[in-house]
Amino acid sequence: MPRLLQRVRATPSGRPADADDAPLRLPRYESPVYPMDDNTKQKIITMSSSRDFDTTRRTYEKHLAKSSTHLFESVGSINDVLFARKRSLAHMAEKRRARGIEEKPDGEVELEKYVAELEATITEMTDSSEEALRQVIDCRAELEDQPAVLEMVVEGLNAQQPNKRAARRAAGSDDDGDEHETADSAEEEAEDLPPMRGVKELLKSARKAKLSEYGQLTPYQRYALNNNYISFKKNWHDALHPEDQIPLPDPSTWFDDAGRPTKGVVADAAADDDLVVEREIIDLKCPLSLQTMKEPYSNHRCRHTFEKTAIMEFIRSNNGMAKCPVCSEDLRIKDLYLDEVVLRKIKRAEQAARRGVDDISDIEAEQDGDSNVIIGRASNMKNEKRPRQMEEIEEN
Repeated sequence: MPRLLQRVRATPSGRPADADDAPLRLPRYESPVYPMDDNTKQKIITMSSSRDFDTTRRTYEKHLAKSSTHLFESVGSINDVLFARKRSLAHMAEKRRARGIEEKPDGEVELEKYVAELEATITEMTDSSEEALRQVIDCRAELEDQPAVLEMVVEGLNAQQPNKRAARRAAGSDDDGDEHETADSAEEEAEDLPPMRGVKELLKSARKAKLSEYGQLTPYQRYALNNNYISFKKNWHDALHPEDQIPLPDPSTWFDDAGRPTKGVVADAAADDDLVVEREIIDLKCPLSLQTMKEPYSNHRCRHTFEKTAIMEFIRSNNGMAKCPVCSEDLRIKDLYLDEVVLRKIKRAEQAARRGVDDISDIEAEQDGDSNVIIGRASNMKNEKRPRQMEEIEEN
């Protein structure tokens, strides 16, 4: 065992009482000689499957999932507002031109200035949301790596062998009985074995290794293939182009060569597969039931969407594994998820259909003098829309 530091008696002046005033000599550092016992190793092995660890992990996963959902919803909401304001400005300009007026009135100029400022603000907020989502994805990847990190710690502990000879000497019992063997010779023999590392050091090393492994992935591999990021981009794109059949740019264009996120370029209308799939989604009809979807379920294997009950019955009838009816990709129930973007399109289409029915009812009511109730309802809806839009503009 290393010799303990002896307590040195000091003079009233604070200096050592020794005549030579020699500086204190610290003992040489001795690395650990005993490895962790099997019982403690087993505790670390079972830690990743323990109830406390699992509860803590699920709690973090729940918070990360909520963060992803909030970012997903917010990017759609703020860009919906921007599109509505742009549409109001376009309608105002269209009416002015229809009257043959070239000069913009003060109200249109003010609205135009407001929309420009709003677009700059929402663009900044959207970029911040996108960056925050990438951070959430990074945290989730780190959380998913924790069981592997613990396995690496256990492997490092198992690879360590005890320096039994040095341990026996430390305890004062040497098998060969040579009591005059020096400590220096014992240290030389101990150098033949690799130094032991503590659990904390192994944990830091394992985390660093997994972080380095994750850092070697390209942004495309880290984010563009992640389902949360894909949903975020879809919702963002849908809010920017709610009335157009513009397909979402290919994921390979979402990041530039330096790994920075791009705004994306609209794909060529002549693209073969992308445009076809996008139009199928816009049709909002399930390829299996041929009915307008109410619960649209997409999947992580291909880009096709189905009605929930139809696709689940289809997969169950094929023993839990079925080919996609459109592209023959293998599908399982666990690959399915509720597609919020398509659900937004369905609701928007239903609202447009209701507006169309109201417009037709208004025309028929004007031709039929007995339909006073329909006239009143249709005219009231129209009269209520304009003040509400102007109030929203004035409030903002």
